[in-house]
Amino acid sequence: MTWEAKKQKSIAILDKYRDRVSKSAYDRILYVIGTQAIEDMFMSEESIHNLIMIEKGQISSSELILNYKKKWGVA
Repeated sequence: MTWEAKKQKSIAILDKYRDRVSKSAYDRILYVIGTQAIEDMFMSEESIHNLIMIEKGQISSSELILNYKKKWGVA
């Protein structure tokens, strides 16, 4: 899959949540998707959902990192 295809797939995921985030939050997440795609990285639904939670103040990036560390057994 090309980086452009990865980007479009991630944007399609984000668009499912478009009505749940502000325009500015949507634009910030869209920017992250673009920068990840340039690095040939795909933003999964879980990753996009996590960014939405951060944007809404439901979780901090530090809490999210701690959750992943626990999930991976390194915390």
